[in-house]
Amino acid sequence: MAASPGSKFCTGMECIDRIVGGGFPSGGMITVCGPCGAGKTLFSLEYLIRGAMAGQKGLHISTVHSPEKLRTYLPKLDYADAKLFENGKVTLRHIDDMGSGERDDGKITKSEAFAMVTDIEEAIKENNAIRMVLDATNPILMEMEDWVARSFILSLSKVLYDTKCTGLLVAEGDRLDGPEHTMADGIISLGNSVRRGDNYRVLEVIKMSGAAHSRAKYVMDMTSEGLLITPMLRGF
Repeated sequence: MAASPGSKFCTGMECIDRIVGGGFPSGGMITVCGPCGAGKTLFSLEYLIRGAMAGQKGLHISTVHSPEKLRTYLPKLDYADAKLFENGKVTLRHIDDMGSGERDDGKITKSEAFAMVTDIEEAIKENNAIRMVLDATNPILMEMEDWVARSFILSLSKVLYDTKCTGLLVAEGDRLDGPEHTMADGIISLGNSVRRGDNYRVLEVIKMSGAAHSRAKYVMDMTSEGLLITPMLRGF
């Protein structure tokens, strides 16, 4: 059963729930951002899979990969049961299935942006999803004028809240001034760090509405058993 808006939504990713004060804001919109190779897609897939394992249906909407390609990631994740994607616990969709494809001089129009949000809302309701992932926002927002992009993100945030569906938006890059950041209820930044010639993934919670979250940076390891994090030592 979905929690009511304003309460905490346990992600099932124990290390994340611990550092965000018990979970994400229920019905909230959380942006997971960072450069290529930082682990954003695997993070968002684990969010959906952990929910499905707990009986919570999820919806994954990709702007990049086809559902068939996403399924090729699953054999690498020991905790992921492919049946979750076959029995409707996790539904995979592509953004091209949303809206009509209308463009005006190469740009997504306001009416098309709202049509996409409407179709996302219908997909959430049809699948009884209480978790959603949009991976990634950049390809569609780059096709919108700035004011249309803001309206799109604001409308999507309202849909998530109204449907009590807690969503992750995946954003490529280190900038934090886009509408998917400024309008988000939370921001989790993933990045890369190099120490003594070794590459590390790093996680930091930038903001999380209504939570006294940790402000520390963590070394993150994406294992076949799931996400593992440890506090980053000073001087790292």
